[in-house]
Amino acid sequence: MDPKWPDVKERTEAPETMEQLLDDYDYQPPKRGEFLQGEIIHVDDDSILIDVGAKRDAIVPRNDLSRLAEDDLANLEEGEVMPVRVLRSPSISGDLLVSLSKGLAKEDWERAEAMLEGGQEEEFEVVGRNRGGVLVRFGYLEGFVPNSHLPDARSRGDMEALKRVKRESVGEEMLLKVLEVDRKRNRLILSGRAAEKARRKNRLEELEAGQKIKGRVVNLTDFGAFVALGGIDGLIHRSELSWDDIGDPGEVLDIGDEIEVMVKDVDVDRERVSLSRKDLLPSPWDDITQHYSEGDLVEGIVSNVVHFGAFVTLPDGIEGLIHSSEMDIIGPGTPTDVVKSDDPVLVRILSIEPDRHRMALSLKQVSYDEQMEWMEKRRSRAETDEEAGSAIAEELAVDEISKPEAAAESGSEIEAEADDPVSEAQPEAAMEIERSEVMGDVPED
Repeated sequence: MDPKWPDVKERTEAPETMEQLLDDYDYQPPKRGEFLQGEIIHVDDDSILIDVGAKRDAIVPRNDLSRLAEDDLANLEEGEVMPVRVLRSPSISGDLLVSLSKGLAKEDWERAEAMLEGGQEEEFEVVGRNRGGVLVRFGYLEGFVPNSHLPDARSRGDMEALKRVKRESVGEEMLLKVLEVDRKRNRLILSGRAAEKARRKNRLEELEAGQKIKGRVVNLTDFGAFVALGGIDGLIHRSELSWDDIGDPGEVLDIGDEIEVMVKDVDVDRERVSLSRKDLLPSPWDDITQHYSEGDLVEGIVSNVVHFGAFVTLPDGIEGLIHSSEMDIIGPGTPTDVVKSDDPVLVRILSIEPDRHRMALSLKQVSYDEQMEWMEKRRSRAETDEEAGSAIAEELAVDEISKPEAAAESGSEIEAEADDPVSEAQPEAAMEIERSEVMGDVPED
């Protein structure tokens, strides 16, 4: 039994002109499945009346209204033009039934096709999951994201991790890109991985060399630190962390730190961003002439040996170059025949160019006597350090020997003192015994 619909007025006014008579004669009633645009003329809890340009107003039934989103239903107003799909032609029962939800779904198909053509990405709510992937709400359509296109690539190959990712994604927003639209088969396929790739590319194209940007440290490795820059990770090489020589990036950064960095280079094709923290820190080159002058003898550590010379790092992190012509290279030799990485060296400063961050050094212009004096000082320092280390080790050893004495039970010590006449009558002898015990030389009875 059909539900009782609100009164619907049939268009029965008498035509006034020949043109109207012809229009009535050619009139074709809306057919099932046809999409129409209509103006809302009445809204109530059970139904909506829409003028679709037919002889009879169209009715949106209650069961179709239940399919509308709460926000859409609440915002329906008289006079608003909406898309509808014909559910039942008036030639069957006299009522013209239309679906507003299917009309809105048609607009969603059109939006999906536009996204496919334009390559845009957008966030959609995950509403379910199954064995093959997850389901998302695309307006009044339901889209599908296959497992292989989920954005979390770490879950691939690990079924338990994949299940966890899908379970945790339900109810969350996911950035997606449309891969396939097929209305006839009711097929809408989307991809999270494609969306992330597109977002990374867009982010890379936004970055420029020399740009200052804030990011968060997400990983530390032996060779540097990775920083999240909003959709893409950049690398601060260890040499770009500080003006000082850093052995471990953990010396200056922790995971989770919010830092400002400078973009040094962007490779869009390889999706690589090189960053520098050092370039935003006070540079020792700014006041280098207050600490060094041409002709100074300085001590440093060889940081790198190349075919044209060797780089030397000075105590404050400044790096200078010894050109091969300033080394005593014999015959067809190379710089590696003279120095190696991590070698300590004494060099003379030939020139300083603060603006270009350059310092020229020389080994040849250090005299034999200067080298001998420097080596003697290094040997003396090493001996002093060794003696200090030996003293500390001896002190620790004596302390270890004393521990059993200190650990003796207090009651036993009091008893021994009470029974030992030497403790009162011969204090000097008691002290001698104590010294002998500490040194491990206890006299026999």
